[in-house]
Amino acid sequence: MSSVHPVDARLPRPDLLEISWSDGRTLVYPTPFLRAQCPCAGCVDEWTGEVKVNESMFRDVVLRALRQVGQYAFALQYSDGHNTGIYTYPRLLALGRAPDQPEAPGT
Repeated sequence: MSSVHPVDARLPRPDLLEISWSDGRTLVYPTPFLRAQCPCAGCVDEWTGEVKVNESMFRDVVLRALRQVGQYAFALQYSDGHNTGIYTYPRLLALGRAPDQPEAPGT
């Protein structure tokens, strides 16, 4: 388990989550990208690991709620009603982008 943990989370824009981490980093997460990275069984086939969703499906989706799960993850609720994914801190650290580069290369 990672000892790095969030110290603050905010929405500078409706479509962008920003998390400040205990190691001093601040990372951003475009909401459509984050929604497409949902690890729940509805978004990723439990048997094959095949991802069933993609970012283009969620262009207009924004984050509605962020709830801490224990001391290891966040549960996210999106404007499309989806709320079953649990995003662990290590997963969020791996998915985060620098604040000056919120969009993925090539988007």
